[in-house]
Amino acid sequence: MILFTTYEKNKFVGKSIESLTNHIFLDEEDKILFFKVLCNYLDKREGNKLQYSKLSEQILADSELLKAYYREILFIADVASDQDESVSEYTTGQLSSYFGVSITTINNWINDGRFIGYKRKETNEQARIKGNTLWKSRTGKVYQVKEIVDEWEKDNPESSDMDQNEKVFLINQNAAFEIKYKGLYEETLGLKPLAKMTPMEESDASVWRYFRKRLHDEYGL
Repeated sequence: MILFTTYEKNKFVGKSIESLTNHIFLDEEDKILFFKVLCNYLDKREGNKLQYSKLSEQILADSELLKAYYREILFIADVASDQDESVSEYTTGQLSSYFGVSITTINNWINDGRFIGYKRKETNEQARIKGNTLWKSRTGKVYQVKEIVDEWEKDNPESSDMDQNEKVFLINQNAAFEIKYKGLYEETLGLKPLAKMTPMEESDASVWRYFRKRLHDEYGL
């Protein structure tokens, strides 16, 4: 395996996407050859559905259009060089709020490869998409997920606080039920048949399940 060293990463990131693109365009033959190599490489990556290699050959004669595609590809490489584990992750429920669409739409985007490079390992796996993941819009423009999140939080400062408050509330309520029934849901009410529950236990079980589902779906807990 060819390793990407810290020195090389810093050297790459230290250059702007624009300067890298301009440097490549200094050689007329290399700019096309390098572009074709990158396109074919990206399209062979698992989970990638950008299909750059199926672009029309006509764009190769249009320098401005070719530059635009180069910037996009180099931007993907820039993000790929960032392997920081501290980058925030988001569930489908959170992303549906940030993007202003349904959870079903977010799942469809995942299946269609719109979150570039992200692929579920299992069909029903709870999605956890990093903030530095690239998302391809309907128009073909590419954004980092964290750009969408930052923009949403800028427009909805109160909602960000509410989101954190809800998380704390759900954790506290779940803990209260664990104390009340002296154990986890699976070890207590989760084992008790509905027919043998008291009205209070039946009500508590329903609310407890709801709190647990919200914690899992929205916060991955």
